[in-house]
Order: sequence, then C-alpha cells, then structure tokens
Amino acid sequence: MVWCGIWGTKIVGPFFINGNLKATGYLKLLHDDVFPSLCTEAGTFPEFFQHDGAPPHYGCQVRAFLDEQFPEKWIGRRGPVEWPPRSPDLTPLDFYLWGHLKAIVYGVKIRDVQHLKLRILEACAGISPAVLLSVCEEWEKRVALTIQHNGQHIEHIL
Repeated sequence: MVWCGIWGTKIVGPFFINGNLKATGYLKLLHDDVFPSLCTEAGTFPEFFQHDGAPPHYGCQVRAFLDEQFPEKWIGRRGPVEWPPRSPDLTPLDFYLWGHLKAIVYGVKIRDVQHLKLRILEACAGISPAVLLSVCEEWEKRVALTIQHNGQHIEHIL
C-alpha cells in the first residue's frame, strides 16, 4: 500500500505501508512521516488537512490527533468539516494523482515489489511543480462547478 499527498506544488510522500493499515498504523504514519514532511523550512504548515472516510482515518486516536494539529480545520469522516460519502471526486489525488501514477508506473512490466516501489518513487519525482499548480487550479474549478450544481457530480460537465 502507498500513501501520497499533495500540498501546493509539492508531492508529500510516497510512503509505503506493509500489510493492512489500521488506525494505529495510520496515526504512526501521520505522526512520523506525513506531518514532518508538511512543515516547510520557513516553519509554515498547511491550514487544512483533508482525507477521506477510510476506516483507518476514522479511529478515535486519529481524530484526536487531527483535532490537536488542525483544530476545527481538518476534513474527514466525523471531523469538524465532514467528508460526505459518495461525494464527487474533488480531491487532486482522485482526479489526477492516482490515475497519473498508475499510467506511469505500469507503463512497464513490474518485476517485483522493489521494482514497483522504485517506479512509484520515480513517477512521483517526475511530477513538476508547474503540473501540481495546474492541478490545484483544476481543483478550484471543480469546487466552483460543484457549488454551482448544488453538490451534484460534475464529471459529465468537465
């Protein structure tokens, strides 16, 4: 399993997870890997944190940690900003990153797990800040369209 994020013009991760991810493992990933990667040299930190409603994201200890790190400013299942189930694909991860990585990574035959991880690392490293800026602009467009269409799916309009 792999975890990636996007913050502005930066890919956060990828971080590789062995086995099944449970809330305690997700909390460790957030604490040890993800959050240290989010802090810039200037000491700035994202204003919001967003994740979906996957079961590991919903653990009490995970929600308590996010409440501490992002008081009233995290988006997720039972968070201060609720992530609705079956919501339109508004995250850059859903409408861009996963499909892009899959196309690049599986452009060659994968020999083994190490080769797969290497391909993922290379594919992430190959995404330029300019592309990520464009993806963020697309996100703004998608949010505006979703609001304009009262929260309905917008894929058929794009």
